[in-house]
Amino acid sequence: MKRRTKIVCTLGPAVDSRAKIKQLIAAGMNVARLNCSHGDWETRRRWIKWVRDLSPEIAPIAILADLQGPKFRIGILPEDGLHLTMGQSISVGPGPGATMPVNQPEIFKAFANGCRVLLGDGNVELKLGDKEGENFVAKVVSDGLVKSRQGITLVNRIFDVPPMTDKDREDIGHACAAGVDYIALSYVKEADDIVLLRHEVNKLDPSIGLCAKIETREAIQDLHNILKVVDLVMVARGDLGLQMDIEDVPIMQKKIIDMCTWAGKPVITATQMLESMIENPRPTRAEATDVANAVLDGTDAIMLSGETASGEYPIECVKTMVRIAEKAEPLFVRSRIEKHFQENAHNHIGHQEAIAHSVADLASLLKPAAVISTTVSGNTARLVSKYRPKAPLLCATYDERTQARLGVCWGVEAIRLPTPRATEEGVRNAVGAFVKHKRLKKGSLVLITAGVPFGEGNTNLILTQVVE
Repeated sequence: MKRRTKIVCTLGPAVDSRAKIKQLIAAGMNVARLNCSHGDWETRRRWIKWVRDLSPEIAPIAILADLQGPKFRIGILPEDGLHLTMGQSISVGPGPGATMPVNQPEIFKAFANGCRVLLGDGNVELKLGDKEGENFVAKVVSDGLVKSRQGITLVNRIFDVPPMTDKDREDIGHACAAGVDYIALSYVKEADDIVLLRHEVNKLDPSIGLCAKIETREAIQDLHNILKVVDLVMVARGDLGLQMDIEDVPIMQKKIIDMCTWAGKPVITATQMLESMIENPRPTRAEATDVANAVLDGTDAIMLSGETASGEYPIECVKTMVRIAEKAEPLFVRSRIEKHFQENAHNHIGHQEAIAHSVADLASLLKPAAVISTTVSGNTARLVSKYRPKAPLLCATYDERTQARLGVCWGVEAIRLPTPRATEEGVRNAVGAFVKHKRLKKGSLVLITAGVPFGEGNTNLILTQVVE
Protein backbone atom coordinates (compact mmCIF):
# COMPACT_ATOMS: atom_id res chain seq x y z
CA MET A 1 0.00 0.00 0.00
CA LYS A 2 1.63 3.21 -1.17
CA ARG A 3 -0.52 5.40 1.09
CA ARG A 4 0.01 5.12 4.84
CA THR A 5 -2.76 7.38 6.20
CA LYS A 6 -6.01 5.44 6.51
CA ILE A 7 -9.37 6.64 5.14
CA VAL A 8 -12.69 6.34 6.99
CA CYS A 9 -15.84 6.40 4.82
CA THR A 10 -19.33 6.89 6.22
CA LEU A 11 -21.81 4.55 4.57
CA GLY A 12 -25.23 5.82 3.50
CA PRO A 13 -27.77 5.99 0.66
CA ALA A 14 -25.14 7.17 -1.85
CA VAL A 15 -23.28 3.84 -1.58
CA ASP A 16 -26.16 1.50 -0.77
CA SER A 17 -25.21 -1.33 -3.12
CA ARG A 18 -22.66 -4.12 -3.17
CA ALA A 19 -21.13 -2.61 -6.31
CA LYS A 20 -20.66 0.81 -4.67
CA ILE A 21 -19.10 -0.72 -1.55
CA LYS A 22 -16.71 -2.62 -3.81
CA GLN A 23 -15.80 0.64 -5.55
CA LEU A 24 -15.20 2.36 -2.19
CA ILE A 25 -12.79 -0.40 -1.16
CA ALA A 26 -11.01 -0.30 -4.53
CA ALA A 27 -10.73 3.50 -4.27
CA GLY A 28 -9.04 3.31 -0.86
CA MET A 29 -11.52 2.91 2.01
CA ASN A 30 -9.90 1.38 5.12
CA VAL A 31 -12.66 1.87 7.70
CA ALA A 32 -16.43 1.78 7.12
CA ARG A 33 -18.33 4.07 9.51
CA LEU A 34 -21.95 3.33 10.44
CA ASN A 35 -23.67 6.51 11.65
CA CYS A 36 -26.28 5.41 14.17
CA SER A 37 -27.99 8.82 13.95
CA HIS A 38 -29.49 7.79 10.62
CA GLY A 39 -30.96 4.61 9.18
CA ASP A 40 -31.78 1.23 10.70
CA TRP A 41 -29.93 -1.93 11.64
CA GLU A 42 -31.42 -4.02 8.86
CA THR A 43 -29.64 -1.74 6.38
CA ARG A 44 -26.46 -1.59 8.45
CA ARG A 45 -26.26 -5.39 8.71
CA ARG A 46 -26.51 -5.55 4.92
CA TRP A 47 -23.62 -3.10 4.60
CA ILE A 48 -21.55 -5.06 7.12
CA LYS A 49 -22.04 -8.27 5.15
CA TRP A 50 -20.95 -6.58 1.92
CA VAL A 51 -17.88 -5.09 3.59
CA ARG A 52 -16.88 -8.42 5.11
CA ASP A 53 -17.46 -10.31 1.86
CA LEU A 54 -15.47 -7.82 -0.21
CA SER A 55 -12.61 -7.09 2.21
CA PRO A 56 -9.14 -8.05 0.98
CA GLU A 57 -7.18 -10.81 2.69
CA ILE A 58 -4.47 -8.36 3.68
CA ALA A 59 -5.61 -5.19 5.49
CA PRO A 60 -9.36 -5.90 5.63
CA ILE A 61 -11.82 -3.06 6.21
CA ALA A 62 -12.52 -2.20 9.86
CA ILE A 63 -16.12 -1.37 10.83
CA LEU A 64 -16.89 1.50 13.21
CA ALA A 65 -20.36 1.99 14.70
CA ASP A 66 -20.80 5.62 15.74
CA LEU A 67 -23.41 6.08 18.49
CA GLN A 68 -25.75 9.07 18.24
CA GLY A 69 -25.35 10.26 21.83
CA PRO A 70 -27.57 12.87 23.51
CA LYS A 71 -29.20 15.47 21.24
CA PHE A 72 -29.97 19.04 22.24
CA ARG A 73 -32.65 20.76 20.19
CA ILE A 74 -34.96 23.74 20.24
CA GLY A 75 -38.74 23.22 20.16
CA ILE A 76 -41.36 23.65 17.47
CA LEU A 77 -41.36 26.86 15.41
CA PRO A 78 -43.75 28.09 12.68
CA GLU A 79 -43.82 25.87 9.60
CA ASP A 80 -41.74 28.30 7.52
CA GLY A 81 -39.18 28.69 10.32
CA LEU A 82 -38.13 31.81 12.17
CA HIS A 83 -36.22 34.56 10.35
CA LEU A 84 -33.88 36.33 12.79
CA THR A 85 -32.10 39.61 12.03
CA MET A 86 -28.98 41.00 13.65
CA GLY A 87 -29.75 43.14 16.69
CA GLN A 88 -33.25 41.72 17.11
CA SER A 89 -34.38 40.87 20.68
CA ILE A 90 -36.24 37.61 21.25
CA SER A 91 -37.26 35.47 24.23
CA VAL A 92 -35.81 32.00 24.69
CA GLY A 93 -36.98 29.37 27.17
CA PRO A 94 -39.74 26.98 28.24
CA GLY A 95 -42.28 29.60 29.29
CA PRO A 96 -45.43 30.60 27.41
CA GLY A 97 -44.92 33.14 24.66
CA ALA A 98 -41.23 32.33 24.08
CA THR A 99 -40.12 33.35 20.59
CA MET A 100 -37.86 30.30 20.57
CA PRO A 101 -39.08 27.46 22.79
CA VAL A 102 -36.44 25.43 24.65
CA ASN A 103 -38.13 22.58 26.49
CA GLN A 104 -35.22 20.29 27.47
CA PRO A 105 -34.51 21.10 31.16
CA GLU A 106 -30.80 20.24 30.86
CA ILE A 107 -30.44 22.98 28.21
CA PHE A 108 -32.32 25.64 30.14
CA LYS A 109 -30.43 24.77 33.33
CA ALA A 110 -27.16 25.76 31.59
CA PHE A 111 -28.50 29.18 30.50
CA ALA A 112 -27.02 32.28 32.13
CA ASN A 113 -26.65 35.96 31.39
CA GLY A 114 -23.90 36.49 28.79
CA CYS A 115 -24.04 32.96 27.32
CA ARG A 116 -23.40 32.61 23.60
CA VAL A 117 -25.96 30.34 21.96
CA LEU A 118 -25.34 28.71 18.56
CA LEU A 119 -28.20 27.25 16.53
CA GLY A 120 -28.03 24.58 13.80
CA ASP A 121 -24.48 24.36 12.49
CA GLY A 122 -23.57 27.58 14.27
CA ASN A 123 -24.70 29.95 11.52
CA VAL A 124 -27.11 31.76 13.86
CA GLU A 125 -25.79 33.13 17.15
CA LEU A 126 -27.66 34.61 20.12
CA LYS A 127 -26.38 36.26 23.26
CA LEU A 128 -28.43 35.73 26.39
CA GLY A 129 -29.39 38.66 28.58
CA ASP A 130 -31.46 38.82 31.75
CA LYS A 131 -34.08 36.31 32.74
CA GLU A 132 -37.62 37.65 32.60
CA GLY A 133 -40.17 35.32 34.12
CA GLU A 134 -39.55 31.81 32.83
CA ASN A 135 -37.60 32.90 29.73
CA PHE A 136 -34.35 34.68 28.90
CA VAL A 137 -34.13 37.76 26.72
CA ALA A 138 -31.62 37.19 23.90
CA LYS A 139 -30.08 39.44 21.26
CA VAL A 140 -29.42 38.10 17.76
CA VAL A 141 -25.68 38.41 17.01
CA SER A 142 -25.74 36.79 13.56
CA ASP A 143 -28.93 36.45 11.56
CA GLY A 144 -30.44 33.62 9.60
CA LEU A 145 -33.32 31.18 9.30
CA VAL A 146 -33.99 28.85 12.23
CA LYS A 147 -36.24 25.79 11.88
CA SER A 148 -37.99 23.47 14.32
CA ARG A 149 -35.88 20.91 16.20
CA GLN A 150 -32.54 22.38 15.11
CA GLY A 151 -29.55 21.74 17.34
CA ILE A 152 -28.58 24.16 20.09
CA THR A 153 -25.12 24.62 21.63
CA LEU A 154 -23.70 26.90 24.31
CA VAL A 155 -20.16 28.08 23.59
CA ASN A 156 -17.73 27.00 26.35
CA ARG A 157 -20.50 25.27 28.31
CA ILE A 158 -21.71 21.68 28.40
CA PHE A 159 -25.07 20.19 29.29
CA ASP A 160 -25.11 18.01 32.38
CA VAL A 161 -26.34 14.75 30.86
CA PRO A 162 -24.98 11.19 30.70
CA PRO A 163 -23.13 10.44 27.43
CA MET A 164 -25.24 7.34 26.74
CA THR A 165 -28.95 7.32 25.96
CA ASP A 166 -31.42 4.44 25.84
CA LYS A 167 -31.10 4.51 22.05
CA ASP A 168 -27.32 4.19 22.37
CA ARG A 169 -27.68 1.11 24.58
CA GLU A 170 -30.01 -0.43 22.03
CA ASP A 171 -27.52 0.36 19.25
CA ILE A 172 -24.68 -1.16 21.28
CA GLY A 173 -26.62 -4.43 21.40
CA HIS A 174 -27.15 -4.41 17.64
CA ALA A 175 -23.54 -3.40 16.94
CA CYS A 176 -22.10 -6.18 19.09
CA ALA A 177 -24.42 -8.76 17.56
CA ALA A 178 -23.41 -7.60 14.07
CA GLY A 179 -19.71 -7.98 14.90
CA VAL A 180 -18.42 -4.42 14.43
CA ASP A 181 -14.77 -3.73 15.28
CA TYR A 182 -15.14 -0.37 17.06
CA ILE A 183 -17.93 1.51 18.82
CA ALA A 184 -17.63 5.30 19.09
CA LEU A 185 -19.14 7.30 21.96
CA SER A 186 -20.33 10.87 21.40
CA TYR A 187 -20.23 13.74 23.90
CA VAL A 188 -17.39 12.23 25.98
CA LYS A 189 -16.45 14.49 28.89
CA GLU A 190 -14.14 12.30 30.98
CA ALA A 191 -12.50 8.88 31.18
CA ASP A 192 -15.36 7.49 33.28
CA ASP A 193 -17.66 7.88 30.26
CA ILE A 194 -15.51 5.38 28.35
CA VAL A 195 -15.36 3.10 31.40
CA LEU A 196 -19.17 3.09 31.39
CA LEU A 197 -19.21 2.22 27.68
CA ARG A 198 -16.67 -0.57 28.27
CA HIS A 199 -18.93 -2.00 30.97
CA GLU A 200 -21.86 -2.08 28.54
CA VAL A 201 -19.85 -3.56 25.65
CA ASN A 202 -18.12 -6.17 27.80
CA LYS A 203 -21.48 -7.73 28.58
CA LEU A 204 -21.73 -8.68 24.91
CA ASP A 205 -18.30 -8.67 23.24
CA PRO A 206 -15.15 -7.57 25.14
CA SER A 207 -13.03 -7.80 21.97
CA ILE A 208 -14.67 -4.73 20.39
CA GLY A 209 -12.51 -1.59 20.50
CA LEU A 210 -13.83 1.69 21.89
CA CYS A 211 -13.53 5.11 20.25
CA ALA A 212 -13.82 8.41 22.14
CA LYS A 213 -15.15 11.31 20.09
CA ILE A 214 -13.42 14.42 21.40
CA GLU A 215 -15.85 17.31 20.97
CA THR A 216 -15.84 19.16 24.33
CA ARG A 217 -13.27 21.19 26.26
CA GLU A 218 -13.82 18.87 29.21
CA ALA A 219 -12.71 15.88 27.13
CA ILE A 220 -9.54 17.70 26.06
CA GLN A 221 -8.79 18.56 29.68
CA ASP A 222 -9.14 14.88 30.67
CA LEU A 223 -7.60 13.46 27.49
CA HIS A 224 -4.58 12.05 29.33
CA ASN A 225 -6.90 9.80 31.36
CA ILE A 226 -9.22 9.06 28.44
CA LEU A 227 -6.26 7.72 26.47
CA LYS A 228 -5.59 5.17 29.21
CA VAL A 229 -8.99 3.49 28.74
CA VAL A 230 -9.76 3.94 25.02
CA ASP A 231 -8.56 2.16 21.87
CA LEU A 232 -9.21 4.88 19.29
CA VAL A 233 -9.86 8.64 19.27
CA MET A 234 -11.80 10.84 16.86
CA VAL A 235 -11.22 14.59 16.57
CA ALA A 236 -14.91 15.46 16.05
CA ARG A 237 -14.38 18.95 14.69
CA GLY A 238 -18.07 19.61 13.97
CA ASP A 239 -19.26 19.79 17.57
CA LEU A 240 -15.82 20.87 18.78
CA GLY A 241 -16.22 23.98 16.61
CA LEU A 242 -19.52 24.74 18.35
CA GLN A 243 -18.25 24.07 21.88
CA MET A 244 -15.40 26.58 21.57
CA ASP A 245 -14.33 29.56 19.51
CA ILE A 246 -13.67 28.49 15.93
CA GLU A 247 -10.10 29.85 15.97
CA ASP A 248 -9.24 27.41 18.77
CA VAL A 249 -10.21 24.31 16.77
CA PRO A 250 -7.01 23.98 14.62
CA ILE A 251 -4.84 24.26 17.72
CA MET A 252 -6.94 21.69 19.58
CA GLN A 253 -6.73 19.36 16.57
CA LYS A 254 -2.93 19.42 16.67
CA LYS A 255 -2.87 18.98 20.44
CA ILE A 256 -5.21 15.97 20.34
CA ILE A 257 -3.27 14.30 17.51
CA ASP A 258 0.03 14.84 19.32
CA MET A 259 -1.28 13.40 22.59
CA CYS A 260 -2.75 10.37 20.81
CA THR A 261 0.47 9.74 18.92
CA TRP A 262 2.56 9.92 22.08
CA ALA A 263 0.16 7.52 23.81
CA GLY A 264 0.31 5.08 20.89
CA LYS A 265 -3.46 5.32 20.29
CA PRO A 266 -4.70 5.74 16.69
CA VAL A 267 -6.59 8.96 15.94
CA ILE A 268 -9.10 9.94 13.24
CA THR A 269 -9.51 13.53 12.05
CA ALA A 270 -13.12 14.14 11.03
CA THR A 271 -15.74 16.61 9.75
CA GLN A 272 -16.04 18.68 6.57
CA MET A 273 -12.74 17.50 5.11
CA LEU A 274 -14.08 17.53 1.54
CA GLU A 275 -17.52 18.98 2.27
CA SER A 276 -17.92 20.78 -1.05
CA MET A 277 -17.59 17.45 -2.88
CA ILE A 278 -21.05 16.51 -1.65
CA GLU A 279 -22.22 18.54 -4.64
CA ASN A 280 -19.08 19.18 -6.71
CA PRO A 281 -16.62 16.82 -8.43
CA ARG A 282 -13.59 18.76 -7.14
CA PRO A 283 -12.76 20.04 -3.64
CA THR A 284 -11.86 23.60 -2.79
CA ARG A 285 -8.20 24.48 -2.38
CA ALA A 286 -8.82 25.12 1.31
CA GLU A 287 -10.24 21.61 1.74
CA ALA A 288 -7.25 20.03 -0.01
CA THR A 289 -4.98 21.99 2.33
CA ASP A 290 -7.01 20.89 5.35
CA VAL A 291 -6.63 17.21 4.43
CA ALA A 292 -2.90 17.64 3.79
CA ASN A 293 -2.38 19.45 7.10
CA ALA A 294 -4.12 16.66 9.03
CA VAL A 295 -1.73 14.19 7.37
CA LEU A 296 1.24 16.41 8.24
CA ASP A 297 -0.04 16.65 11.84
CA GLY A 298 0.43 12.86 11.99
CA THR A 299 -3.19 11.70 12.12
CA ASP A 300 -3.68 7.96 11.61
CA ALA A 301 -6.85 8.41 9.57
CA ILE A 302 -8.94 11.04 7.83
CA MET A 303 -12.71 10.76 7.59
CA LEU A 304 -15.44 11.40 5.05
CA SER A 305 -18.99 11.88 6.35
CA GLY A 306 -21.76 13.23 4.13
CA GLU A 307 -19.31 13.16 1.22
CA THR A 308 -19.65 9.37 0.91
CA ALA A 309 -22.93 8.82 2.78
CA SER A 310 -25.16 11.10 0.75
CA GLY A 311 -22.99 13.02 -1.70
CA GLU A 312 -23.05 13.04 -5.48
CA TYR A 313 -19.42 11.90 -5.86
CA PRO A 314 -18.60 9.34 -3.12
CA ILE A 315 -15.99 7.35 -5.07
CA GLU A 316 -14.31 10.49 -6.43
CA CYS A 317 -14.08 11.81 -2.85
CA VAL A 318 -12.08 8.78 -1.72
CA LYS A 319 -9.79 8.93 -4.76
CA THR A 320 -9.20 12.64 -4.16
CA MET A 321 -8.37 12.05 -0.50
CA VAL A 322 -5.95 9.27 -1.48
CA ARG A 323 -4.09 11.58 -3.88
CA ILE A 324 -3.79 14.37 -1.33
CA ALA A 325 -2.55 12.00 1.38
CA GLU A 326 0.02 10.42 -0.91
CA LYS A 327 1.42 13.84 -1.81
CA ALA A 328 1.57 15.04 1.81
CA GLU A 329 2.99 11.94 3.52
CA PRO A 330 6.60 12.26 2.25
CA LEU A 331 6.76 15.69 3.92
CA PHE A 332 5.83 14.34 7.35
CA VAL A 333 8.71 14.66 9.82
CA ARG A 334 9.11 12.71 13.04
CA SER A 335 10.53 15.67 14.97
CA ARG A 336 7.64 15.97 17.48
CA ILE A 337 7.60 12.22 18.15
CA GLU A 338 11.40 12.14 18.43
CA LYS A 339 11.45 15.10 20.83
CA HIS A 340 8.86 13.48 23.07
CA PHE A 341 10.78 10.19 23.11
CA GLN A 342 14.04 11.88 24.07
CA GLU A 343 12.34 13.93 26.81
CA ASN A 344 10.86 10.80 28.36
CA ALA A 345 13.61 8.27 27.66
CA HIS A 346 14.99 8.55 31.19
CA ASN A 347 11.60 8.51 32.88
CA HIS A 348 9.06 5.86 31.92
CA ILE A 349 10.00 4.51 28.49
CA GLY A 350 9.78 0.71 28.75
CA HIS A 351 11.72 -1.82 26.69
CA GLN A 352 8.81 -2.39 24.26
CA GLU A 353 8.65 1.34 23.56
CA ALA A 354 12.41 1.47 23.09
CA ILE A 355 12.33 -1.44 20.65
CA ALA A 356 9.57 0.18 18.58
CA HIS A 357 11.59 3.40 18.43
CA SER A 358 14.71 1.47 17.46
CA VAL A 359 12.84 -0.26 14.63
CA ALA A 360 11.94 3.15 13.16
CA ASP A 361 15.57 4.30 13.46
CA LEU A 362 16.86 1.11 11.86
CA ALA A 363 14.34 1.45 9.04
CA SER A 364 15.81 4.89 8.27
CA LEU A 365 19.37 3.53 8.28
CA LEU A 366 18.90 0.18 6.53
CA LYS A 367 16.01 1.08 4.23
CA PRO A 368 14.45 -2.42 4.36
CA ALA A 369 11.72 -3.55 2.00
CA ALA A 370 9.38 -3.77 5.00
CA VAL A 371 9.07 -3.92 8.76
CA ILE A 372 7.32 -7.15 9.79
CA SER A 373 5.67 -7.60 13.18
CA THR A 374 3.98 -10.65 14.63
CA THR A 375 1.29 -9.99 17.23
CA VAL A 376 -1.68 -11.49 19.01
CA SER A 377 -3.22 -8.32 20.46
CA GLY A 378 -1.97 -5.86 17.83
CA ASN A 379 0.07 -3.92 20.38
CA THR A 380 3.41 -4.57 18.64
CA ALA A 381 2.10 -3.21 15.34
CA ARG A 382 0.57 -0.15 17.04
CA LEU A 383 3.81 0.63 18.84
CA VAL A 384 5.87 0.40 15.66
CA SER A 385 3.29 2.48 13.78
CA LYS A 386 3.54 5.15 16.48
CA TYR A 387 7.10 6.01 15.39
CA ARG A 388 6.12 6.29 11.71
CA PRO A 389 8.92 4.28 10.06
CA LYS A 390 9.40 4.95 6.37
CA ALA A 391 9.30 1.26 5.41
CA PRO A 392 5.94 -0.52 4.84
CA LEU A 393 4.47 -2.02 8.03
CA LEU A 394 3.43 -5.62 7.47
CA CYS A 395 1.78 -7.38 10.40
CA ALA A 396 0.92 -11.03 10.93
CA THR A 397 -1.71 -11.69 13.57
CA TYR A 398 -3.64 -14.75 14.65
CA ASP A 399 -6.89 -13.10 15.69
CA GLU A 400 -9.61 -11.96 13.29
CA ARG A 401 -10.73 -9.02 15.44
CA THR A 402 -7.15 -7.81 15.91
CA GLN A 403 -6.60 -7.90 12.15
CA ALA A 404 -9.68 -5.77 11.51
CA ARG A 405 -8.94 -3.28 14.30
CA LEU A 406 -5.48 -2.62 12.84
CA GLY A 407 -7.28 -1.26 9.77
CA VAL A 408 -7.32 2.22 11.34
CA CYS A 409 -3.62 2.29 12.34
CA TRP A 410 -1.24 4.39 10.26
CA GLY A 411 0.61 2.33 7.65
CA VAL A 412 -0.27 -1.13 9.03
CA GLU A 413 -1.26 -3.91 6.62
CA ALA A 414 -2.32 -6.96 8.59
CA ILE A 415 -2.80 -10.56 7.53
CA ARG A 416 -4.28 -13.36 9.64
CA LEU A 417 -2.39 -16.64 9.90
CA PRO A 418 -2.79 -19.86 11.89
CA THR A 419 -1.39 -19.64 15.41
CA PRO A 420 2.24 -20.89 15.46
CA ARG A 421 3.81 -22.97 18.19
CA ALA A 422 6.80 -20.67 18.67
CA THR A 423 8.13 -17.24 17.69
CA GLU A 424 10.52 -18.67 15.09
CA GLU A 425 7.68 -20.46 13.32
CA GLY A 426 5.54 -17.31 13.45
CA VAL A 427 8.28 -15.22 11.81
CA ARG A 428 8.87 -17.83 9.12
CA ASN A 429 5.14 -18.08 8.36
CA ALA A 430 4.76 -14.30 8.23
CA VAL A 431 7.61 -13.81 5.76
CA GLY A 432 6.31 -16.66 3.61
CA ALA A 433 2.76 -15.28 3.59
CA PHE A 434 3.85 -11.81 2.49
CA VAL A 435 6.04 -13.29 -0.27
CA LYS A 436 3.07 -15.36 -1.43
CA HIS A 437 0.90 -12.22 -1.57
CA LYS A 438 3.63 -10.34 -3.46
CA ARG A 439 4.27 -7.83 -0.66
CA LEU A 440 7.88 -9.08 -0.47
CA LYS A 441 10.40 -10.43 -2.97
CA LYS A 442 13.14 -12.99 -2.48
CA GLY A 443 16.43 -11.30 -1.71
CA SER A 444 14.78 -8.32 0.02
CA LEU A 445 16.00 -7.12 3.42
CA VAL A 446 13.32 -7.03 6.14
CA LEU A 447 13.25 -5.90 9.75
CA ILE A 448 11.28 -8.16 12.06
CA THR A 449 9.99 -7.37 15.53
CA ALA A 450 8.35 -10.01 17.71
CA GLY A 451 8.18 -11.43 21.21
CA VAL A 452 9.92 -14.37 22.88
CA PRO A 453 8.45 -16.60 24.20
CA PHE A 454 5.50 -16.54 21.81
CA GLY A 455 2.05 -15.40 22.94
CA GLU A 456 3.02 -13.50 26.09
CA GLY A 457 2.46 -10.02 24.63
CA ASN A 458 6.06 -9.02 25.17
CA THR A 459 7.81 -7.26 22.27
CA ASN A 460 11.49 -7.88 22.98
CA LEU A 461 13.12 -8.93 19.70
CA ILE A 462 14.45 -7.25 16.54
CA LEU A 463 15.79 -9.31 13.63
CA THR A 464 17.26 -8.33 10.28
CA GLN A 465 16.77 -10.96 7.62
CA VAL A 466 17.11 -11.41 3.89
CA VAL A 467 14.04 -13.05 2.39
CA GLU A 468 14.94 -16.51 1.05
